[in-house]
Amino acid sequence: MTGVDDLPVTLALGDDTHGVTRFALEVARWTGARVARSADDLPTGSRVHLHVTDRVLGPDPVSAGRAAVALARRHELTVTLHDVPQRTDGDGFLRRVDCYRAVLGVAAGWVVSSHHERALVERWCHPRTPGHVVPLPVVPLEGAAVPPATGGPLSVGVFGFVYPGKGHAEALAAIAALPPSPTRGPVELRVLGAAAAGHAADLEALVRRGRDLGVPVRVTGRVPEPAVASALRDVTVPVVAHRNVSASGSQNSWIAAGRRPLVRDGVYAREMAALRPGTTTLFTDPDLGTAVATALADPASTWVAAGVPVGPGPAEVAVAYRRWWRDVAEEAA
Repeated sequence: MTGVDDLPVTLALGDDTHGVTRFALEVARWTGARVARSADDLPTGSRVHLHVTDRVLGPDPVSAGRAAVALARRHELTVTLHDVPQRTDGDGFLRRVDCYRAVLGVAAGWVVSSHHERALVERWCHPRTPGHVVPLPVVPLEGAAVPPATGGPLSVGVFGFVYPGKGHAEALAAIAALPPSPTRGPVELRVLGAAAAGHAADLEALVRRGRDLGVPVRVTGRVPEPAVASALRDVTVPVVAHRNVSASGSQNSWIAAGRRPLVRDGVYAREMAALRPGTTTLFTDPDLGTAVATALADPASTWVAAGVPVGPGPAEVAVAYRRWWRDVAEEAA
C-alpha cells in the first residue's frame, strides 16, 4: 500500500480563497499527501505536485511559466492543470499557451479535470506525455437538500466571482424577458459572490443594468463557507451560464447542495451530464429565457431527485491520484 512518504509533496501556492489553491489543499488532505506553502519549504530533491493556473504561479503568464521551469530544475514535478488555455481567452491566449507549454515541457506527468480539457491541452499545447483525467468531485454539503418554504422572493442565482462572461448578464436578460404573470410576482437576480479582482466596475454596471430593466439585483458578496449550502438552496432557479469553461467548481457546488442547475450547453457540460445523469438541465443561449420560465413554473425540476448518484467523490479522487502518482513514479524509475 502506498504510504505518505511515497507521495509527492503538494505545493499549494496562492491565497486560500482562490479555488485552485483550495482544491490543491483538498486533494492533499484526501490523499494524505504532505503540503508545502512555499517552494522554499520543499525538501531538497523531493517529488512535488503542483496545481497550475498562471494566475497563481505569477503576475503574468511569462513569469508563471518561468516559475514552473525553475521548480522543475530542483524537483521531479507532476502537475494538475486548471483554467487551460482556449481561444476565448482573448488577447492573452497565446501568452497562456506558451506558459502551459513551458509547464508541460518540464513536468513528468499531468492531470486535468475533464476530457474536454485534455483535448484543449493536446490541441494547443502539444504535450510530450499523455494526460490523465480525474474529474472534479462533488462533495455533498451538510443539511437537508429540500426546497425552502414558499413565500419568499423568487430568484435566479449565479454562484461565484463576478466577471465578464460568467453568465450574470445572460441571467439578467432572461429575467427581464419573462412574460408578465399576475400570480408569479417579481423575480430577482441573486449574485452569490463578489467581484473578481479588477472587475468591481462590471458588478456596478450589472446592478445599474438591472435597475434600468426593472429587475432587482441582490448581491451577497463572497458567501462564507458555512453559509454556502443554505445560500445555494435558497435560490429558486440556479444557473450556470459562463462561456469560457473547461471545468466548473461552481456547477459542482450547486449539485453538492442538492440542486439541478440550468447549465449552458457545451462540450464540457455534455461530458458532465453523461458523467452524472439527472444532475443538470442543459440550455442553449437562445433558450435560456424559456428554461428559466419553465423552472420557475416547476421549481422541483431544479432539485436532484432522491437516489440519483452524484459521484465521483473525494474517496474516488484520492484513489485515482494515488494510483496515478504511483504509475508516474514507476515510469520514471
